[in-house]
Amino acid sequence: MKASHLWACRMALLPVMTILLGACALNLPAAVTPTVLGCADIDKKAVKYINWTQVPEVNVRIRHDEFSPMIVRLRQGWPYIMRIRNRDNKSHIFKAYEFFSKTAVIQASIDGEVFSNNCFGTVVLPPRKTVEMRLVAMEDGYFEYEDNWMFVPNVLSFGPNGVIIVEERNPRI
Repeated sequence: MKASHLWACRMALLPVMTILLGACALNLPAAVTPTVLGCADIDKKAVKYINWTQVPEVNVRIRHDEFSPMIVRLRQGWPYIMRIRNRDNKSHIFKAYEFFSKTAVIQASIDGEVFSNNCFGTVVLPPRKTVEMRLVAMEDGYFEYEDNWMFVPNVLSFGPNGVIIVEERNPRI
């Protein structure tokens, strides 16, 4: 009786394991997922004065399931162009709910396709694609990000893949 019960349990877990392992190899389309944390706002008049050809660029690369660099430093209140390039042959998900809730994303695009929603928590990166985000970090802090296909925070998480440090803007004396 126990052997048959054990066999039944294994057979019941087979579809679950197939789904979990299959999700690791999915090639998802480019997308962003909404967040419930809300997003930071920036004055539309201030955005008009940003010369995007002169702002610092931050490049993050995903290769062999690892982010490089693992630590990204930004300054509060400064505009940046952040590019995340997926060099793998499978999709990756850049999940940073808290960072995106404290950052004003002016524009996000993949291969020239601009996303209509600038308030999101994750970015799905298809294989061999690059996301470009024009953003301004509105609050200082220490924000972890991870590559996790589960859109629910802390579910099946193996911990952060990296961190974004937004340094406090020093007031002028």
